[in-house]
Amino acid sequence: MDVTLNRTVLLEELQLIQGVVERRTTIPILSNILLTAEGDRLHLAATDLDVTVYTQCSAVVRREGRTTIHGKVFFDLVRSLPTDSLDISFQESRVDVRSGTFNSQLASLDPADFPTLPEIPDGQGFAVDLPTLRRLIDRSAFAVSSEEGHFQYNAALLLLSPKALEMVATDGHRLAWTKAAHAAGTPPFEQQLLPRKVLNQIRHFSAEAETPLYIARGENHLAFRLGDRVLLSRVLEARFPQYERVLVRDNPHRARVQRQEFAAALRRVALLASERTHGVQMQFEQDSLSLASVGFDLGQAAEVVPCTYSGQVLKVFVNASYILDFLGAVDVAEVELQLRDSDGPIVMTPTGEEVTMGECLYVIMPIRL
Repeated sequence: MDVTLNRTVLLEELQLIQGVVERRTTIPILSNILLTAEGDRLHLAATDLDVTVYTQCSAVVRREGRTTIHGKVFFDLVRSLPTDSLDISFQESRVDVRSGTFNSQLASLDPADFPTLPEIPDGQGFAVDLPTLRRLIDRSAFAVSSEEGHFQYNAALLLLSPKALEMVATDGHRLAWTKAAHAAGTPPFEQQLLPRKVLNQIRHFSAEAETPLYIARGENHLAFRLGDRVLLSRVLEARFPQYERVLVRDNPHRARVQRQEFAAALRRVALLASERTHGVQMQFEQDSLSLASVGFDLGQAAEVVPCTYSGQVLKVFVNASYILDFLGAVDVAEVELQLRDSDGPIVMTPTGEEVTMGECLYVIMPIRL
């Protein structure tokens, strides 16, 4: 293999791949990227055995061939090169990378040991507007559990229909649901689980404004195709929790509050909350919301935020981090908190004239003291 590449173009593809390359693994080849020079393209592939990404970039190919190279080291090296052009060649288990007066030799593992890559499903797939899908991810992925072993909580549920896209995520203590209108024909599936790594990879996809993302399903994998880039995810068989009964919309007590003002006050008060629970007491009274830290290890803090509320006085203990996650995910001026009583779940939604990008609903369970 002997090729010349544009550093900026290659770097963009390597940036995308970094989210899939394994950093700590007992299988060394999974830390490597498979490079294949063919025709006038350099093809790149990485996998962790569950998620696989294929991408490519233009190249001047003097000699075709393939090799593997450590993904993180190669990315850091390309990012630091002194010129916009680089040459890559492979010989005797070493990859030579040259740029200007810089020259290096990187170790390579036998490409024959690289895992067999899954096939891309046939057909174009179901066209999805990428900004819309990314917005659904931004409004729900924060509720995906990061604890290992809770398979039904370690992924978000994507639901496709001929007229809408929906996404749901929960960690058992909170739930985020969002929906956007979208007409794109008959979908390849009704619902599938997307692990956190896949959600993050889709977030990093970039394209021209009119370039659609195509979703397809094969026998064992889901495929997300954007131009020359393809992301494959192994189909997960875990059963997602029955979330529909949690989507409460009839709580009688409702308070509207300015999002940024509420977030800033909550963040200040939470600085002195318990490190274990991040607990904050919220007390709703006539047109005011009082916040107070729960836990006195570090001290105590309190603040009053104006809001629109008329109803009985309610005290609710909540994890402040959960609310801040939601407030950071919705770009609106005002949010509404909906409550039934002091012990029931709290429902939050964006509100106001800015809510033009689909529905969004967030449910959190209060802390039991």
